[in-house]
Amino acid sequence: MMKKLVLAAALAAATVGGVSAQAATYVEAGGWTPREILFGKQYNGNVTAIRVDRGSFERHTYPQQAIYPTGNSMRLAQAMVTEDPSLSAALEVRGIAPHNVLWVQTAFNGGKVVYYR
Repeated sequence: MMKKLVLAAALAAATVGGVSAQAATYVEAGGWTPREILFGKQYNGNVTAIRVDRGSFERHTYPQQAIYPTGNSMRLAQAMVTEDPSLSAALEVRGIAPHNVLWVQTAFNGGKVVYYR
């Protein structure tokens, strides 16, 4: 009985040791790291992007400028994106073109909330 227990412990230790060695030398598949696969892709900090869909249920919680954008409000929002390099980089990482930005808000923590189509 004791031999089986020792053998099982040795086998478990060898297996765990092999897994940690493999994890240390991972290969990025499609540009995703194991951390991104487990916890999701982390984008540029303090920027939240919200897609405004016409039939969305959450639509009533969005600001009026995002729901019914005017030409002037969209120009102001898009100018804010092009003038702020970190905001522009954050949207580029997400694949959001500046001409799709409807409205930009500043959150209480100083971050930006970008509404886009």
